[in-house]
Amino acid sequence: MKKAKIFTLLFSIILSMVLVVGCGNKDDEQTPSGGETQEDTVDDGESTGDADDDLPPLKLSVMLPYGTNEHDEKELTKRFYEAIETYTNTDLEFIFYDQDMYYEKLVLTLAGNDIPSILVTGKSAEFLNAVENDGFWDVTDYIDDYENLSQMSETVRMNASINGRLYGIPRSRDLGRNGFGYRYDWLKNLGLKEPETLDDLYKMLVAFTYDDPDGNGNDDTYGLGVTEYQGTWDIMQTWFGVPNGWGLDENDDLIPAHLTAEYDEALAWFRKIYSEGLVNPDFSTVPGGDWDSALLRSGVAGSTADVVDRFRRNQEYFEGENIPAEHKIIGWIDTGHGPLTLPTDGYADLLAISKAKVKTEEELKRTLQFLNDLSDAEMLDLIEFGFEGVSYYFDEDGYAVYMTEEEMIEADVPLYVFRQGMNQLLNYFMTPENQEKRITTAPPESEIRLAEIAVKEENEKYVVPNYGASFTSETYKKNAEALDKIMADARVEYIKGEIDDVGLQEAKDQWLRSGGQTVIDEMNELYHAAE
Repeated sequence: MKKAKIFTLLFSIILSMVLVVGCGNKDDEQTPSGGETQEDTVDDGESTGDADDDLPPLKLSVMLPYGTNEHDEKELTKRFYEAIETYTNTDLEFIFYDQDMYYEKLVLTLAGNDIPSILVTGKSAEFLNAVENDGFWDVTDYIDDYENLSQMSETVRMNASINGRLYGIPRSRDLGRNGFGYRYDWLKNLGLKEPETLDDLYKMLVAFTYDDPDGNGNDDTYGLGVTEYQGTWDIMQTWFGVPNGWGLDENDDLIPAHLTAEYDEALAWFRKIYSEGLVNPDFSTVPGGDWDSALLRSGVAGSTADVVDRFRRNQEYFEGENIPAEHKIIGWIDTGHGPLTLPTDGYADLLAISKAKVKTEEELKRTLQFLNDLSDAEMLDLIEFGFEGVSYYFDEDGYAVYMTEEEMIEADVPLYVFRQGMNQLLNYFMTPENQEKRITTAPPESEIRLAEIAVKEENEKYVVPNYGASFTSETYKKNAEALDKIMADARVEYIKGEIDDVGLQEAKDQWLRSGGQTVIDEMNELYHAAE
C-alpha cells in the first residue's frame, strides 16, 4: 500500500488551491489551458504514457510539500494514484509534509542517508553540498531527449543550473510576471496620457502626488508606493538597462549590476523622485506584507512596480467592495533603452533525482520519462481536475467546471481531497500538442485578467537574462548576507538622500574589499570555463 500523504481540506478550499503550485509563495499560479474535449481525459487503468510497458513498474519514492496520509485507504485516493501509476508504469510512494514543516524535513533528509528518489528542493547550501558530494543526478545532457522536458527555455535552464549544469527538473513559472500598475481612474481624472516614456511616468507621478487625483480635496496621495521590499527598485532599474544580477561588460566578462553606469543612472532618477516627494517617505519601514492595506487598496499610492497579478487582485478587491477604482497594467517604461523587463527566475525549486535510490543510468532515464509523462495532457488534467463526474463536469460549451461542495454532496461524492499536493510534482513544460489537448475552464472574462495574461506574454519577449544565474561563487556562499546588505542599504540610503555620490562609491568599494572582488573573479572563472 502506498504511503501517500494528502492534505485534508474541504473541497471548496481545494478548488481555490488546486492550481497553486508554488512552495510558500501564494502568488505562484498555474492555469490549465488548451483543448476542450472530454475524450482527452484519462481512462484510469489504461496505460497511454510513453513508459515501456514491457518493463516492470519503476519503484519511486517522492517527497513533496503539503499533506498527510489521512485518506490513503479511501477508494478515490487509491483510484487516483493507480491511474497515475498505470499511465507512467511506476510503483509510487509519496512522502508529503505540510508547507511549514517541509523545508525543515528537507534539511534533515539531505543530511541523512535515506534520500527519496525525487524531492523538491531549492538551491540551498544543503542541496549544493549534496550535489558536490555526488548525491544527485546531473540531468543536463538528458532533458532534450524528452518531448515535454525539452520545451524548457534557455533562460530557465540557465537560472536553475548550478555552475552551468542542471541537477534537477525546474518547476516552470511565468517569466514575464513583473510589471507596472497604476490607477487608470486617477489618470483619466487628471486628463493625462498613458505613460510610455520616462517623461510620461514622471509627469504622472507628479500629478498623482500634487493634483488631487482622487478628488477628495486633500493632499494625501503619492505617485509611487514602495515598501521595504526592494523588488520595486529591481524591476524599475531594469528599464534603465541595469543587468539582471549579473551582466556582461565590454570584455564579455561578468559584472554585477551595481557596478554599471546604468545602475547609477537609475538610482539618480529614483533619488530625484524621492526628493520631490513623489514616493511615500516611509517606504524603507513599510512591511512588504502591508503593501495593499497601507498604500494601494487604501488609495494612498497611485502606482508601483511588482508582479502584475497584484494589480489584478487589487482590482478584483475594488470590484468586490464596490469601490470605483480602475487599474491599468503595463510591462515596462521606455527610458531610452528600449523595452526591458525583469523576469522571475522562471521556476520554483527543482525536482531533484537522488542517486541513493535511482542508482543506474537506465533508472535515471525512466525517472525522467516519468517526469516527462506527468506533463502529458492526460496527467495534467487528472492532477489538476481530478475525475469527471466526481470533481468536475463539462458545461454545454465544453468547458470544465469544478463541482461545488453542494453538488458533490448531492452526487454522494466524498468530501475529501484525493489529489491535493500532487501538483507540486508537476513541472509544466509541455509540447504545443499537449497544451492543445488540455481540458480547460472557461476563459477569463474580466478586462483586468485579460490584461494580466497579455502583459505576461508580451514581457517574455523582453526579459533580461542573468548571465551569472547558474554559477555559484564559493566566497559569495560564505559571505552572501553581508555582501548583499552593503549594497541594499546603500541603495536605500542613496535614494533617501542620506548618502551622496561619494557615499555610494564608498559602499561599492567596501563591497569589493569585503570579498566582492573575489566573487567577481570566481564568477568569471566559472563563466568562462563553461563557454
